[in-house]
Amino acid sequence: MLKEVEAVLAEERMEIGMSQDGMSAEALFTELTERSYKKVFNLAYRLSGNRADAEDLTQEAYVRAFRSFDSYDPSKPFENWIFRIVSRLFLDLLRYRRRRVKTVSFDAPMQADGADDDVYFDSADERENPEEVLVNNSLSEAMEWALSTLSDEHRTLVVLADIQGLPYAEISEIIGAPVGTIRSRLHRIHKTLRARLTEWEERHALQPGGAVPVLQS
Repeated sequence: MLKEVEAVLAEERMEIGMSQDGMSAEALFTELTERSYKKVFNLAYRLSGNRADAEDLTQEAYVRAFRSFDSYDPSKPFENWIFRIVSRLFLDLLRYRRRRVKTVSFDAPMQADGADDDVYFDSADERENPEEVLVNNSLSEAMEWALSTLSDEHRTLVVLADIQGLPYAEISEIIGAPVGTIRSRLHRIHKTLRARLTEWEERHALQPGGAVPVLQS
């Protein structure tokens, strides 16, 4: 997949006609791409829930980052910058697909019966590949299951705040919701996750394994 991204970027270089003066920036971008690719794909996979969408999101994120690389501030982490791009692309994709099916508000109350947890992305490929192994091994099986039960909007918040560790102010910018809304929504989502992790623990009480993850209040 990384080679495919590099091939697309090569085409972009030809289209925009990067000057000789831009070669140092091009070299830097290539290096940053290679360093961040696994984490970017990891984020895209966790947001979308399947490999096909994760690949599309990852490729498009690097293309957009390349086109706007002159706006990147090298004094700040590149990963945070491209994480924002990936997250916004996912939310745009989510809004587009949801508009075709039904209207969903990010601030709508959580549904106890799971009605808020509908997913309209392609189903994941059941065959594991190296990238999926990387993703699946980075969190406990219990947390993977708990995350899969959340709605797309709720999972996005957990991924950005708890897994990627982005500050609330940055998440607010990405999501387009006030910090207070994000904080209260995460508090409620954490309660839901704790309940589902407890459910997992009870189901697997007789099986040896690691501790159930602890979520901050």
